[in-house]
Amino acid sequence: GGPRPCLYVRGLEVAVAYFRAGYGPDDYLGEAEWGARLTVERSAAIKCPTVSYQLVGTKKVQQVLSEPGVLERFVAHPAEAAAVRATFAGLYSLQTDAEYEHALQLTRDDPEGFVLKPQREGGGNNVYGRAATEKLSGMRAGERKGYILMELIRPRPRQLALARKNEVTLGQAVCELGVYSVFLGGGGQPPLLNEVAGHLLRAKLLGTDEGGVAAGFAVLSSPLLEN
Repeated sequence: GGPRPCLYVRGLEVAVAYFRAGYGPDDYLGEAEWGARLTVERSAAIKCPTVSYQLVGTKKVQQVLSEPGVLERFVAHPAEAAAVRATFAGLYSLQTDAEYEHALQLTRDDPEGFVLKPQREGGGNNVYGRAATEKLSGMRAGERKGYILMELIRPRPRQLALARKNEVTLGQAVCELGVYSVFLGGGGQPPLLNEVAGHLLRAKLLGTDEGGVAAGFAVLSSPLLEN
C-alpha cells in the first residue's frame, strides 16, 4: 500500500500519539472509541504504543512465549534464547480442559505458590495464593481463556526503610526492578532506535501482593549491588 495518511486534530498534524488510556475494556465504550483507535493506528503518527506492541505485553502472549520453541522464533541464537528462557517463571495456559486440570492441580499441590492473572494492566486485577485456587476451581470454561496461571516469583527479602507521605516504615521488604527501553521503527524496515533508557526499582513490604507505586502498594527505591 501507499504511505499512511497523516493524523490531524483541529487542523494540526499529530506527530506522536501517546496513550494514557486505552489499556482496558472500560476505555472502549462503543464503536466511536474503537474507530478512533483504528484511525490513530492507521495513521502516520508515531504510536506509543502501537496496537501490536500493546498486545505483545499481554499476559497470554507472555505465556505463549514460554512454550517450547516459541521464543526461539524471535531469538535466533540458541545460547541467547536459553539465557532469556532461564529468567521465566512458570506460566500455564487454561484454554483446554487438560491445561485447566493441570493448572488446578498445581495450585492444590502448592496453594500459596501461584497467581491468577487476567488480560488487564494497572494492578489490582490479579488473584493470589489460596484465593487463586478458589477462583480457579469455580471458573467456567468460557472464563478461563481470559486468564493465565503464573508461578509466584519469590525474591530474597531485605530489611528496608520505606518512606511514604512523610512516614517511614521499617520491615522486611522485597524489590522489583524494571528496565526501560526505547524502540522507534516500523513498516518492516530496520529500527531507527532500539536501546536501554533507564530503570525503575520498586520496594514493598514482604507479604504485599500488588506492587503499584501510584496505587499505594510500593515505593520507589534505588539499587544497591552486592557480590
